[in-house]
Amino acid sequence: MRLFVGLFPPEHVSDHLSAAVESVNNDAATGEITGRGRPALRWVAPEDRHITLAFYGEVPAGAVEDLSSHLQAELHDTAPIALRLRGAGVFTGRTLWAGVQEQAAAEHSNGASPLINLMRRVEEVGAGYARNPGLPAARERRRAHLTLARTRDRRRGEEQLRRRAEALAVYEGPVWTADTAHLVLSELGGGRSGAPLYTALAEINWGLR
Repeated sequence: MRLFVGLFPPEHVSDHLSAAVESVNNDAATGEITGRGRPALRWVAPEDRHITLAFYGEVPAGAVEDLSSHLQAELHDTAPIALRLRGAGVFTGRTLWAGVQEQAAAEHSNGASPLINLMRRVEEVGAGYARNPGLPAARERRRAHLTLARTRDRRRGEEQLRRRAEALAVYEGPVWTADTAHLVLSELGGGRSGAPLYTALAEINWGLR
Protein backbone atom coordinates (compact mmCIF):
# COMPACT_ATOMS: atom_id res chain seq x y z
CA MET A 1 0.00 0.00 0.00
CA ARG A 2 1.39 3.39 -1.02
CA LEU A 3 0.94 5.59 2.06
CA PHE A 4 1.61 9.11 3.26
CA VAL A 5 0.59 11.28 6.20
CA GLY A 6 -1.16 14.44 5.08
CA LEU A 7 -2.42 17.55 6.80
CA PHE A 8 -5.57 18.70 5.00
CA PRO A 9 -6.51 22.38 5.48
CA PRO A 10 -10.06 23.07 6.72
CA GLU A 11 -12.76 23.93 4.21
CA HIS A 12 -12.70 27.70 4.77
CA VAL A 13 -8.94 27.76 4.15
CA SER A 14 -9.27 25.73 0.95
CA ASP A 15 -12.17 27.91 -0.24
CA HIS A 16 -10.11 31.07 0.29
CA LEU A 17 -7.26 29.56 -1.73
CA SER A 18 -9.66 28.42 -4.47
CA ALA A 19 -10.92 31.98 -4.91
CA ALA A 20 -7.36 33.24 -5.35
CA VAL A 21 -6.49 30.47 -7.80
CA GLU A 22 -9.64 31.12 -9.82
CA SER A 23 -8.80 34.81 -10.06
CA VAL A 24 -5.27 34.05 -11.22
CA ASN A 25 -6.52 31.54 -13.77
CA ASN A 26 -9.04 33.98 -15.20
CA ASP A 27 -6.25 36.50 -15.74
CA ALA A 28 -3.72 34.05 -17.19
CA ALA A 29 -5.53 31.25 -18.98
CA THR A 30 -6.21 32.74 -22.43
CA GLY A 31 -4.74 30.47 -25.10
CA GLU A 32 -3.08 28.16 -22.61
CA ILE A 33 -3.54 24.75 -24.21
CA THR A 34 -1.12 22.10 -25.34
CA GLY A 35 -0.49 21.27 -28.96
CA ARG A 36 -3.14 18.53 -28.72
CA GLY A 37 -5.79 20.91 -27.43
CA ARG A 38 -5.54 19.74 -23.81
CA PRO A 39 -4.85 22.00 -20.82
CA ALA A 40 -1.15 22.07 -20.04
CA LEU A 41 -1.83 22.10 -16.30
CA ARG A 42 -3.51 19.50 -14.12
CA TRP A 43 -4.94 21.09 -10.99
CA VAL A 44 -5.24 19.29 -7.68
CA ALA A 45 -8.90 19.01 -6.65
CA PRO A 46 -9.66 21.21 -3.61
CA GLU A 47 -10.61 18.21 -1.49
CA ASP A 48 -7.25 16.56 -2.26
CA ARG A 49 -5.05 19.53 -1.33
CA HIS A 50 -2.77 18.68 1.56
CA ILE A 51 0.55 19.31 3.22
CA THR A 52 2.58 16.10 3.17
CA LEU A 53 4.07 15.50 6.60
CA ALA A 54 5.76 12.29 5.48
CA PHE A 55 5.67 10.05 2.43
CA TYR A 56 6.17 6.40 3.36
CA GLY A 57 5.91 4.70 -0.01
CA GLU A 58 5.01 1.01 0.14
CA VAL A 59 3.82 -0.27 3.51
CA PRO A 60 2.43 -3.80 4.06
CA ALA A 61 -1.35 -3.78 4.46
CA GLY A 62 -1.06 -5.73 7.69
CA ALA A 63 1.00 -2.96 9.28
CA VAL A 64 -1.52 -0.13 8.82
CA GLU A 65 -3.33 -0.55 12.14
CA ASP A 66 -0.10 -0.74 14.11
CA LEU A 67 1.36 2.22 12.21
CA SER A 68 -1.66 4.41 12.89
CA SER A 69 -1.59 3.49 16.59
CA HIS A 70 2.12 4.27 16.74
CA LEU A 71 1.57 7.67 15.11
CA GLN A 72 -1.20 8.54 17.56
CA ALA A 73 0.92 7.52 20.55
CA GLU A 74 3.90 9.51 19.29
CA LEU A 75 1.99 12.71 18.50
CA HIS A 76 -0.83 12.92 21.05
CA ASP A 77 0.98 15.40 23.32
CA THR A 78 2.26 17.62 20.48
CA ALA A 79 1.02 21.20 20.75
CA PRO A 80 -1.39 22.41 18.03
CA ILE A 81 0.32 24.54 15.37
CA ALA A 82 -1.07 27.80 13.95
CA LEU A 83 -0.54 27.84 10.17
CA ARG A 84 -1.46 29.83 7.12
CA LEU A 85 -0.85 29.37 3.39
CA ARG A 86 1.33 32.15 2.05
CA GLY A 87 3.10 32.77 -1.24
CA ALA A 88 3.80 30.31 -4.03
CA GLY A 89 6.58 28.83 -6.10
CA VAL A 90 7.51 26.18 -8.67
CA PHE A 91 9.47 22.97 -8.16
CA THR A 92 11.59 21.66 -11.08
CA GLY A 93 9.50 23.50 -13.66
CA ARG A 94 6.64 21.03 -13.21
CA THR A 95 4.85 21.65 -9.91
CA LEU A 96 3.11 24.78 -8.59
CA TRP A 97 2.91 24.98 -4.81
CA ALA A 98 1.58 27.26 -2.08
CA GLY A 99 3.87 27.98 0.84
CA VAL A 100 3.11 27.22 4.48
CA GLN A 101 3.87 29.75 7.20
CA GLU A 102 3.88 29.08 10.93
CA GLN A 103 2.46 31.80 13.15
CA ALA A 104 4.53 32.88 16.17
CA ALA A 105 6.42 29.59 16.04
CA ALA A 106 9.07 29.04 18.70
CA GLU A 107 11.93 26.80 17.68
CA HIS A 108 12.31 23.38 19.25
CA SER A 109 15.45 22.62 21.24
CA ASN A 110 16.87 20.94 18.12
CA GLY A 111 16.60 24.23 16.19
CA ALA A 112 13.60 23.18 14.09
CA SER A 113 10.23 24.94 14.00
CA PRO A 114 7.21 23.04 15.42
CA LEU A 115 5.98 22.05 11.96
CA ILE A 116 9.35 20.80 10.75
CA ASN A 117 9.82 18.95 14.03
CA LEU A 118 6.38 17.36 13.56
CA MET A 119 7.36 16.27 10.04
CA ARG A 120 10.55 14.68 11.34
CA ARG A 121 8.69 12.76 14.05
CA VAL A 122 6.11 11.49 11.57
CA GLU A 123 8.88 10.40 9.20
CA GLU A 124 10.75 8.60 11.97
CA VAL A 125 7.66 6.63 12.99
CA GLY A 126 7.08 5.45 9.43
CA ALA A 127 10.67 4.45 8.80
CA GLY A 128 10.12 1.23 10.72
CA TYR A 129 7.17 0.22 8.55
CA ALA A 130 7.98 1.38 5.02
CA ARG A 131 9.62 -0.98 2.56
CA ASN A 132 11.42 1.88 0.83
CA PRO A 133 11.67 4.89 3.19
CA GLY A 134 13.16 8.10 1.80
CA LEU A 135 16.81 8.89 2.29
CA PRO A 136 17.60 11.09 5.32
CA ALA A 137 19.28 13.70 3.12
CA ALA A 138 16.18 13.98 0.95
CA ARG A 139 13.97 14.34 4.03
CA GLU A 140 16.15 17.12 5.39
CA ARG A 141 15.74 19.11 2.17
CA ARG A 142 11.95 18.92 2.34
CA ARG A 143 10.00 22.11 2.91
CA ALA A 144 6.36 22.26 3.94
CA HIS A 145 4.15 23.09 0.97
CA LEU A 146 0.76 22.40 -0.59
CA THR A 147 0.75 21.28 -4.24
CA LEU A 148 -1.66 23.21 -6.45
CA ALA A 149 -0.97 22.01 -10.00
CA ARG A 150 1.38 20.00 -12.19
CA THR A 151 2.16 20.37 -15.86
CA ARG A 152 1.51 17.73 -18.49
CA ASP A 153 3.65 19.58 -21.02
CA ARG A 154 6.78 21.15 -19.59
CA ARG A 155 7.56 23.10 -22.78
CA ARG A 156 4.33 25.09 -22.45
CA GLY A 157 3.41 24.39 -18.87
CA GLU A 158 6.55 25.69 -17.16
CA GLU A 159 5.85 29.26 -18.22
CA GLN A 160 2.20 28.94 -17.17
CA LEU A 161 3.26 27.71 -13.75
CA ARG A 162 5.78 30.53 -13.40
CA ARG A 163 3.18 33.20 -14.20
CA ARG A 164 0.78 31.80 -11.65
CA ALA A 165 3.49 31.53 -9.01
CA GLU A 166 4.34 35.19 -9.55
CA ALA A 167 0.66 36.18 -9.25
CA LEU A 168 0.23 34.12 -6.07
CA ALA A 169 3.48 35.31 -4.49
CA VAL A 170 1.54 37.89 -2.45
CA TYR A 171 -1.20 35.46 -1.42
CA GLU A 172 -1.96 35.16 2.31
CA GLY A 173 -4.64 32.78 3.51
CA PRO A 174 -6.49 32.69 6.82
CA VAL A 175 -4.79 31.25 9.90
CA TRP A 176 -5.98 27.89 11.19
CA THR A 177 -4.97 25.60 14.03
CA ALA A 178 -3.51 22.30 12.84
CA ASP A 179 -4.15 19.46 15.27
CA THR A 180 -5.20 16.63 12.96
CA ALA A 181 -3.60 14.69 10.11
CA HIS A 182 -4.55 11.56 8.21
CA LEU A 183 -2.77 8.39 7.20
CA VAL A 184 -3.70 8.19 3.53
CA LEU A 185 -3.66 5.49 0.85
CA SER A 186 -2.58 6.88 -2.53
CA GLU A 187 -3.58 4.92 -5.63
CA LEU A 188 -1.80 6.33 -8.68
CA GLY A 189 -4.11 7.00 -11.61
CA GLY A 190 -7.20 6.02 -9.65
CA GLY A 191 -8.71 9.49 -9.43
CA ARG A 192 -10.25 11.92 -11.88
CA SER A 193 -8.34 12.58 -15.11
CA GLY A 194 -5.55 10.24 -14.06
CA ALA A 195 -4.90 11.95 -10.72
CA PRO A 196 -4.13 9.84 -7.64
CA LEU A 197 -7.07 8.56 -5.62
CA TYR A 198 -6.70 9.34 -1.92
CA THR A 199 -8.41 7.31 0.80
CA ALA A 200 -8.02 8.27 4.47
CA LEU A 201 -7.24 5.16 6.51
CA ALA A 202 -6.80 6.72 9.95
CA GLU A 203 -7.08 10.07 11.69
CA ILE A 204 -4.22 11.19 13.93
CA ASN A 205 -4.90 13.91 16.49
CA TRP A 206 -2.55 15.88 18.70
CA GLY A 207 -2.81 18.56 21.37
CA LEU A 208 -4.51 16.01 23.64
CA ARG A 209 -2.67 16.85 26.84
